[in-house]
Amino acid sequence: MYTFKKNERLGNFRLRSLLFSKGRHFFQHPFRIVYLCLPGKDIPEIFKHQQVFPQSGVFHYPAKCLIGVSGRQVKKAVSRNRIKRLVKEAYRKNKSQFYSFLEEKDAKCLLAFMFTANKEMEYDDIERSLIRSLQKLRQEIGSNGLDNVQTLTQN
Repeated sequence: MYTFKKNERLGNFRLRSLLFSKGRHFFQHPFRIVYLCLPGKDIPEIFKHQQVFPQSGVFHYPAKCLIGVSGRQVKKAVSRNRIKRLVKEAYRKNKSQFYSFLEEKDAKCLLAFMFTANKEMEYDDIERSLIRSLQKLRQEIGSNGLDNVQTLTQN
């Protein structure tokens, strides 16, 4: 469970555009979290007009995660890459409770952590912030419920 494999990363263009167009968001310093939670049984309906269900759209894990750092906020690529590594590590170590929460609800989640601070942070600060963000995300999902696939695929 303490891994962050390729199947857990949000790489599918269609899923990514769906997340940013239809997803909900909130801010928990230093992250802007964008999320979209769907019932697990309805995931194939997202690709219903395609003959082949793409491998990058298959959910092997309860969540697919994207981590981003803005080039406007953090100018140097070395710093941006370091921040991404630290956020991935913090997510990898603390995702187990979030995964068990999603499995209990029989839900699949698309998730993006956008780092918005304009300076680098230490690992301990990033990990504390990410833990708080995951707790708030569980509360948000619990209060808002799961999204409906039919309303998402219209347009």
